[in-house]
Amino acid sequence: MTIGLSLILEDAQGEHQEVEAFRIAVHLNDRDLWLEPDGQGGLTLYAESFEDEVETPVITLRPQAVNQFGLTVSLEPVEDGHEHGPDCGCEHDH
Repeated sequence: MTIGLSLILEDAQGEHQEVEAFRIAVHLNDRDLWLEPDGQGGLTLYAESFEDEVETPVITLRPQAVNQFGLTVSLEPVEDGHEHGPDCGCEHDH
């Protein structure tokens, strides 16, 4: 099983460059959006977040076609008193 990601980067002229990385980030809406292998043949996607911030990043996927989706990152207010943990449902442990 592959531990990292095999990437194909395409420039404006359509030229391809293949590279290997353990994880990658795309800067979107002032946040780094990370993609990394989950160790079971799939991918984990998450947006960076910071301790003590008043907004949390929310990733939204919208189906656009059978093999395509749109992705946005927006910021929503953090709930008062929310504590991250294994049972909070936000998939973000501190």
